Amino acid sequence: MSKIPSPQNNKRACLCKNGKYSRKCCDGSFQAQGIGSITKEILTGVWYGYNVTACSNQHTHHVHIHDTQLTVGKTYYLRLENNHNECYTIDSTSHAEGIHVNSASVQYDDCADCESAN
Repeated sequence: MSKIPSPQNNKRACLCKNGKYSRKCCDGSFQAQGIGSITKEILTGVWYGYNVTACSNQHTHHVHIHDTQLTVGKTYYLRLENNHNECYTIDSTSHAEGIHVNSASVQYDDCADCESAN
């Protein structure tokens, strides 16, 4: 029994040569393979991950923020999703998602400047 790479029963759309999908393009070819459900979550923007150190107690966290790049070596007042809101120094970038940053202040040169402003 041979396998058919794309639907030929007119129940699902297939990929046409013009890049669109139609039931008329289901000819059994590999190019016309059906893709099933095309619903998905739409992501807006990108996120950036960082390793940070709290100015108050040197505790470290993995954090991420959407659509905003922070500068490694600078300090920010971060409002974190877990309510650990304080000044943090950005130690490095990270590929780990970590705790969500709800908001970040303007950048400061160091912990003392950040803490005196916040």
